[in-house]
Amino acid sequence: MLDKKFQWNKVPAIGLLFWLTKLISTGQGESLSDFSSKLFGQQNQMLGAVFTVAWSLILFGIFLFLQLKSEKYRPVFYWLSVALLAVFGTILADGLSGVLGISHLFTSLIFAAGMGISFMIWYHLTGTLSIHKIRTLKSELCYWLTVMFSFAMGTALGDWMADTRTGYNPDPYGLGLGLLNTGLILGLIFVIVLAYRYFGRPAQNSLVEILSFWAAYILTRPVGASLADYFGYTWNGGKHGNGGMSVIWLVLFVFLIAVILVDFHKKSANYFTQKSEK
Repeated sequence: MLDKKFQWNKVPAIGLLFWLTKLISTGQGESLSDFSSKLFGQQNQMLGAVFTVAWSLILFGIFLFLQLKSEKYRPVFYWLSVALLAVFGTILADGLSGVLGISHLFTSLIFAAGMGISFMIWYHLTGTLSIHKIRTLKSELCYWLTVMFSFAMGTALGDWMADTRTGYNPDPYGLGLGLLNTGLILGLIFVIVLAYRYFGRPAQNSLVEILSFWAAYILTRPVGASLADYFGYTWNGGKHGNGGMSVIWLVLFVFLIAVILVDFHKKSANYFTQKSEK
């Protein structure tokens, strides 16, 4: 079953639209996760968190199953899986630090180790770490396992940089940079990595090309989440809140998905037109 092969690619092309959608999905996941937890946890905070994890995890499982079952990359299934992972991943990554009672610095290292293990499994099973052509079920499963670890690592990394060592919910090793500074610093690094990928043009599937992709992928999480929290809670006196930011992110996300769908169907139509003319 794991050796099942697909004629078509199962992941999106990597370009500006990909990175914009990824950033928006992480911001949306952060705001929506907080909004849902608060909405359903008015009487019991833990109950709100559990309910949020439950509904988002179930929906994530459904859309990921549909994407895995499909014979090719389906934009709606893929991006809804990514967006829902951002929702429940926020709570689970934060919860691990709370349950273990350790700094986000150490959970970042734990998730980094998990990501490294997923790379080794991926390479052992497929002989490649290509993120451009995913055409077997086992490579697709390895891809999504790595995506999950990248989300968790990015969440923990952002929290470690933003959290203070004193006050509400302190982190004993937190850098105390705050939400905005964390978002701006990691955002700058993210832009530098993308600039290198665009202007440096590393050879496709080379080690540096693969690592730069995953570095950028990890960074989208803390950048989007930090800015979502800043504009929801701090900017303009927190007037927008996580509810208002959830709506803003959702509108942007739906717009980008619409653009992706138009582009996807246009390219598909052109492909079949060219093929029929041969």
